[in-house]
Order: sequence, then structure tokens, then C-alpha cells
Amino acid sequence: MIRPDQRFELLVTVTKLAEKLYNEETWLCRCDCGEQTKATKSQLLGGKKKSCGCLRKKPPQNALDLTNQKFGSLKAVKRDGKTKNETALWLCECDCGNTIKANATLLRRREITSCGCERKAQIEKARNTLLGEKSVDGVPVPMLTKKVRSDSGTGHKGVHKRIRKGKEYYEAYITIKGKRKYAGPFKYLADAIAARKRLEVEYHEPYIKTLEDDNDE
Repeated sequence: MIRPDQRFELLVTVTKLAEKLYNEETWLCRCDCGEQTKATKSQLLGGKKKSCGCLRKKPPQNALDLTNQKFGSLKAVKRDGKTKNETALWLCECDCGNTIKANATLLRRREITSCGCERKAQIEKARNTLLGEKSVDGVPVPMLTKKVRSDSGTGHKGVHKRIRKGKEYYEAYITIKGKRKYAGPFKYLADAIAARKRLEVEYHEPYIKTLEDDNDE
């Protein structure tokens, strides 16, 4: 039998309610945190309800405290929720001034070290290097030797299959300084591939050789 002012973990019974939950005797309870909640007789006696819900919001006793710890450019400020996998999320301040929520496990593994600004800086640095140190007469040389794209219809860089008046043919092309140079049409793929090679020798190799010579000096 449950009486008023009876304690069940963090809950203290206040009064028995006329209404029922789940068709059970129901009590209005006061939680130690100050909130009120409703609980059924079986929830209280069976220990299934121990608080108004505030216990679920508290970190477990063995949870790591990352407060004020630094992870690269990030400083952990406070716990701020959980992931779907119950991993703690931490609100972090980045050296650049931004704030983000970060997975505690990824922080400790140093897999997250900034709000993303470091990656932006790396991309910008790589871009500047490409346009500066690795360019010849405004041509970014590494772009000339990029591999064929995965969505290429022929499997060969700078070679396309065309259809005109129901007939298939192949065309080779190359791009230099924003302008395209074409060769073809060709009936056979092999001829278009060979034409693309000739275009590379004529238009790309001079820039590639110039950069190699500059690096050797």
C-alpha cells in the first residue's frame, strides 16, 4: 500500500489521483529536483520510475569530464546531449570563434580537431599552391595529368562517343587555357585514343616539361 510522503528513490508521493494511468492507481509525486510527475503504483513499487526524468539527463558517474580540455583547435565547454548511439556530445569552442557539437569519442581520438576551418584552410593552401608553385603560364599542371573520370563513357580521358544520324563515331579533345582542341571524328575507338595522345604531346607536354625543368633547377 502506498501512502502520502512515501519516498521511492528521488520521488516522494504527494497525493493519490482520481485519474488512472494504464488503468492503474496513480500518484502525483514530487521529485528531488523540484519538478512534479505522475507515476503508477506498479512503477513506484517496482522501481521502474525513479525520478521525473531528470536522472536520464544526468551523465553517468563514470562519464569522462572533458571540460576545458583542448583537442586541436577545439576546447570542450560542456556536455550537450548524446548521439543516437548514446555517445556523449560536447559543446566546443573553436580557436576561430565558432562553436560546434562534437562526438566525445571522436574528440579523444583526435578525429575532430576544429569546426571545419582547418580543412578550409588546407583546401585554400592546396589551391594557392596549385595556382602558384605548380602552374606554368597560368596553367595548373597537375590538372593536366588527372585520371579519367569514373563516369567516362569510353574509359579514356578526352575521348567521347557520339551518335550522328544513327551512326556511332568517336571524337578526341583536349582543354588548354579554357579552350578545347578537337580531333576526329573517328570510326574506331583506338584511333580516337591515339589522337588524344597526340593532342597531349602537342598541348600538355610543353607545360609539364617546363614545370619539371623548373623543379630541377
